[in-house]
Amino acid sequence: MISKTYKSASLYLCLIAIVIVLGALSVIAQEGYQKTDARKETLRQALLLLDKIEAESPKSQADLVKLREKILALYRSPRVERRASEPDVNFARRNSRTSRTSRGNRSRNEDWISFYNSIASLNNNELIAKIFEKIQCQKAIDYTDARRYIMLTVDNYDNYIECIYTGKVINAKTMPKNDVMNIEHSWPQSKGAKGIAKSDMHHLFPTDPVANSTRGSLPFGIVDNPIWEEGGSECDGDVFEPRPKYRGNIARALFYFSVRYKYRIDGDEEQVLRQWNKDDPVDANERARNDRVEQIQGNRNPFVDHPELADRINDF
Repeated sequence: MISKTYKSASLYLCLIAIVIVLGALSVIAQEGYQKTDARKETLRQALLLLDKIEAESPKSQADLVKLREKILALYRSPRVERRASEPDVNFARRNSRTSRTSRGNRSRNEDWISFYNSIASLNNNELIAKIFEKIQCQKAIDYTDARRYIMLTVDNYDNYIECIYTGKVINAKTMPKNDVMNIEHSWPQSKGAKGIAKSDMHHLFPTDPVANSTRGSLPFGIVDNPIWEEGGSECDGDVFEPRPKYRGNIARALFYFSVRYKYRIDGDEEQVLRQWNKDDPVDANERARNDRVEQIQGNRNPFVDHPELADRINDF
């Protein structure tokens, strides 16, 4: 009992220290010193520590979410403009690693066309059941392998990777370190993305670590008064709003996850996701990504192939 109390006290002292350090750096910056890089590094380390603590102490999640909000309130990040030297990542163009055609690929395409024809008249629960039946038989992939596939194959174009939230682009001929670019579970692990779902690449995306930690396990939604914003994405501590370029991608990933793993989407979040599905239509990049994920884990996201399927389901 004493050990647990001591551990808890030490934990909160550590978190308080993080807040104090960030506050001090905030004051230094306001006084005119060029401490932007130091502040960013401190914020990054603090949020990574919060993620670690949250994973080890799930009962403290509510308090940790509040603390994360306080930290982010101290650090108001400016928008990051893409440098002219950074390429506009376009995965739809030929990728030598994954663009090979084969008889097997053509056969799979015909199989999916037949499937979509077979569900043309279905709606709601009948439609959900048929989609689930089709997409449940995927290859189970270890999470370490899934991360490597995302970084080096699925979301890697000519050795460049783009953060879906901030637009940050890094050069990545080899696996990037977690503090440079890491993996976002669009459906949070704390809300059910465990086991095979943790490694399902249809809902995994590369993200800047600070943006990833900022979102945490918050639902997606519309932000009115952001306490954090970067690259077009915003967060107010209650919901997270990704930049317009990827809102539809996020919506379709969550529709897929809901059907594949039989989890419900909150009503308010679902309403927003439905609108994003319309506002940000499927583009060539997203279709190409769907192809690459299928080549690795053996199933597709039907809501990318036919985004209108979401309109035929009244409640996810």
